[in-house]
Amino acid sequence: MNKERFESIAQKYDAPERIQLAQIIAQETNQLLEGSQYRSLLDYGGGTGLVTLNIDHHFEFVTLIDASPNMIDIFRSKVEALGKTSITPFTGDVLSDDTSLVNTTYDVIFLSLVLLHSGDYQALLKKLATHLNDGGQLILVDFDKNERINHPKVYNGFEQSDIRNVLEQSGLTNISTHTFYTGDHIFMNQRASLFIASGMKPNTKA
Repeated sequence: MNKERFESIAQKYDAPERIQLAQIIAQETNQLLEGSQYRSLLDYGGGTGLVTLNIDHHFEFVTLIDASPNMIDIFRSKVEALGKTSITPFTGDVLSDDTSLVNTTYDVIFLSLVLLHSGDYQALLKKLATHLNDGGQLILVDFDKNERINHPKVYNGFEQSDIRNVLEQSGLTNISTHTFYTGDHIFMNQRASLFIASGMKPNTKA
């Protein structure tokens, strides 16, 4: 996780183009969550909460974790200003320090544009899947593989087949993925497309 980069850009992260993209992502995520009976959400790598605060109405309790303390400070200020007492922000990174989650489990775990910077996306997804409640759902949004992108610290997107394989290896079922948006200058100033993927943890008590 490229923590230092996000620490340095936190104060200017909520730019108009990021807000617009977050709204597009939230709209698609809301469609997936519509009618759900989930209580708790973990938004992992949620940054300043641009998506979180557009999907939190589906849940009674929301936790946002990010590796950047500066991002968390900004999000905490938003939560306090809105008076949202059901949202808990804190700093953490499950791949380097699992104390941020301990034995906590959630009904839904959500990641928006997090895998790009994860360093080891397979390990991250497998670890997070262990923090799902039975019958819970892992949802992620990220960029489709993009050969025009080349950066030493960032994945250039993902093949949806690879994501489906990792979710299956993580013990999830009812896996689905699809591309839902294509736009100009949205991924390192390149035209790119976004996909959403989800998988369910089987309910062993059913």
